[in-house]
Parts: sequence; C-alpha cells; structure tokens
Amino acid sequence: MTTSFDPAQPARRGSSSALIVGLAGAATILVLLVVGLTFFGLAVAFPIAIPVAQAYHLPVSASDAAIVARFAPLWWAFAGLAIASFAAAAVVLVKVINFVSPAPRD
Repeated sequence: MTTSFDPAQPARRGSSSALIVGLAGAATILVLLVVGLTFFGLAVAFPIAIPVAQAYHLPVSASDAAIVARFAPLWWAFAGLAIASFAAAAVVLVKVINFVSPAPRD
C-alpha cells in the first residue's frame, strides 16, 4: 500500500499549533505594549524631569542633570519608538487573529 501527498489539499492547522501561536502572539503583544509605554514615559519624563525636581526641592546630581539635558531634546525619537512599538503590537495582533481563525471550508 502506498500513500501520496496531495499538494492540492491545504494543510490543516491543528489546535495545538493555534494554541502555541496564540500564546506566543499574546506574549509578543504584551512585550511590545510594555516597550511602547516605556518609550512613551521616557518621551514625557525627560523634558519635565528637572523642572519637577526643582519645584519639589529634590536634590539632583550634576550627572543626572547632564543626562536629562542631553536626552530632553530627543523626546521625538522616544515618541516615535513608542508609536512604532504600538503599531507593531497591532500588526502582530492582526496576524495572530488571522492565523488562529478557522479557515473557511468549501
């Protein structure tokens, strides 16, 4: 008895592969959202760090003030990275939903 592989038949996606892809996709989306929130926080925090510290009379070391002065003008880069991370999370979400959704049967 012989068996042959029929390339005309589409490969069926088992529930185990959908589960693995779903879990990996969920973890990836979670990581991308946390990264996006972190970059958004940096974009907001660097420009206002020194004025807020001075308003509350908090001690700020010279090295911390130098770091803030250096990175504060780059708020747009952190905001761009945040937007890119959120967009990547959306793309991964769409692709995971597309993969996990059952294929229409003819």
